[in-house]
Amino acid sequence: MEIDAAPSPNAPADAPAAVPGAGGRGRLLGWMLRFLVLAYFFVAVAAHWRPTDGFASLVHFGRNFTETRLPELGAAELTTYPAAGYDGQFYAQLAIRPDVTDPEVQRSIDNPRYRARRILLPLIAHVLGAGRPWVALQAYALLNVAAWLALAWWLHRRTAAQGLEGTLVWTCVLLSLGALESVQLALSDLPATVLIVAAVAAWQVGRRWLAVLALAAAGLTRETSALAAGLFTSPGGTRAGGWWSRLWLGAWALVPLAGWLAFLAWRVPVGDHGVEGNFDWPGAAIVRHLLLCGQMVVSGEPHLRHFFGPLAVLGLGYQSCYLLRRAFTDDSAWVRMAVPFAILFWFLGDWVWAGYWAVARACLPMSIAFFLHLPRDRHLVWRLVLTSLCLPHALYRFWPEF
Repeated sequence: MEIDAAPSPNAPADAPAAVPGAGGRGRLLGWMLRFLVLAYFFVAVAAHWRPTDGFASLVHFGRNFTETRLPELGAAELTTYPAAGYDGQFYAQLAIRPDVTDPEVQRSIDNPRYRARRILLPLIAHVLGAGRPWVALQAYALLNVAAWLALAWWLHRRTAAQGLEGTLVWTCVLLSLGALESVQLALSDLPATVLIVAAVAAWQVGRRWLAVLALAAAGLTRETSALAAGLFTSPGGTRAGGWWSRLWLGAWALVPLAGWLAFLAWRVPVGDHGVEGNFDWPGAAIVRHLLLCGQMVVSGEPHLRHFFGPLAVLGLGYQSCYLLRRAFTDDSAWVRMAVPFAILFWFLGDWVWAGYWAVARACLPMSIAFFLHLPRDRHLVWRLVLTSLCLPHALYRFWPEF
């Protein structure tokens, strides 16, 4: 049974079909698993709270950038991580002061033009903070939590009637490495993906301009979301008009991002931190990653990343190949949205594979499309297992140190 199957005339457009044979025991196990997933998530998020800086530990401020932080953070007792920390610290400072032309803001960010591309999430946090830096910082740190809960609610509506099989899909999506990493590092990947999901859902029920707005917002959240414009190459029903109409809608979805990028190129410097290591020839960085993992395991000094890295290549590679193969025979909106991300997987460079979880984040729209599009047949369980082999590492990395 396909998720994209047409709904019956008497059912809501997004209502999932019931799975035959989903008995009471299966439903009970499903509800227990959903409860455990939610309990784990809430406890892990709550454990990130610190008396000194609230949930700012999710942002991962680094010691290397202590001297260049915004003055608003100068007196704050922030949880500070060794060395460089992580990228969320730069977006959090944009949430405190989103004026990307401000010299102090540019000084506080390693690559002002690159970081400022993803302006929507910091801007939302700034509005929620209402001019109070501390509140804006907390809002930014928790926006990924809100995105995770929104995705959990939407997926629950799509899978609740599918018994234990639906619960397994729900669990694999929400505990995927890409989703949890975005939350625990306060990044833009998960919120952008949720907006892409909203765009696909709107397109499926014929609300084409709502799909355009959602995808435009996703592009301003994370620029690689523009790849999801492949959605507009799918038929989408008679209300979507012909091929030129769909192309026109896709162009409109990309206009806000294009305008914002043009403004940044005009007014904001590039900075010292380049992005040339993000892409490479197809498969080249994957091969080097596998060789490195093998060398580290043989040397006797491996990190967990060197055990789970090859499993990530296997799982994400299978997702990519599955969707690319389906693209030749399947015109569903999920497949058309995901195909550009399935291609992107093979072009990602060494900087992304250095922490393989960054690949899982970058390909998160592909992963969600894969899980939602899987037929509910006898192959479902082994496909879910094959593509979720990194789930133990995801749970381990998401669990904070108390």
